[in-house]
Amino acid sequence: MSKSFGRHLRDLRKKHSKFSQQEMADMLNISRSTYTYYETGKSEPGQEKLKKICDILGVDFNTLLGYTEEGITALVASDDSKSEPVVALTPNEEKLILAYRSMNSEEKEYIGKQVTKIVKGS
Repeated sequence: MSKSFGRHLRDLRKKHSKFSQQEMADMLNISRSTYTYYETGKSEPGQEKLKKICDILGVDFNTLLGYTEEGITALVASDDSKSEPVVALTPNEEKLILAYRSMNSEEKEYIGKQVTKIVKGS
């Protein structure tokens, strides 16, 4: 992320809410200066703060990161020869990825095994 993320965050805050920087900081349980650093590109929010910002502003992760607002779609390569070689992530796929990233290593391993079983079974 960068200063362009900060400008984008500020624009989203103004477009999707009436919240001030102080109100955003309060909802994120951070200081106003920390939130201001997010908008100026001096600091970057972690994954949990990014998710909370999405919730507060009512936008998805791609929009927050500037992908869908500017007409760019998050893409993923497909290894299934029956489908398109590159496809857009659906909102549900995005939620699954975010949930997966929040898991610890044991949980990720367990989920990976379960998904492998399901895929092999079909």
